[in-house]
Amino acid sequence: MTRIRATCPSCGEIELRPADVVLRRVVDALGDVTDGSCYRFSCPDCAELVEKPADERIASLLTTGGVPIEDVEEAVAEADTRPAHPEDPPAGPRLTPDDLLDMHLLLQDDPTWFDRLLATTGR
Repeated sequence: MTRIRATCPSCGEIELRPADVVLRRVVDALGDVTDGSCYRFSCPDCAELVEKPADERIASLLTTGGVPIEDVEEAVAEADTRPAHPEDPPAGPRLTPDDLLDMHLLLQDDPTWFDRLLATTGR
């Protein structure tokens, strides 16, 4: 029977059966293993759930050893799905260090700044 050697952070080196391990492969459009792939297991000695990164070599070894696989398609780039960052608005200049200093001095010296801001927004 195939045995898999792994390391538990608490117990050190342990041996597992393929059924004790789950491989989560993140694959790109070509089916290649990418960053974010990992394998996880529950330590037989201390019952701690352990998750470790799996590069293409480790994923291949675990697959040939009979470990169950969860394939996940590579996610769309996070930057494409998030709204624009406030410092990089769709229109208008970027906030500069001088702008930040001016704002700091204004907030520090003028206790009525918030009332004036509300007056300009019509609230």
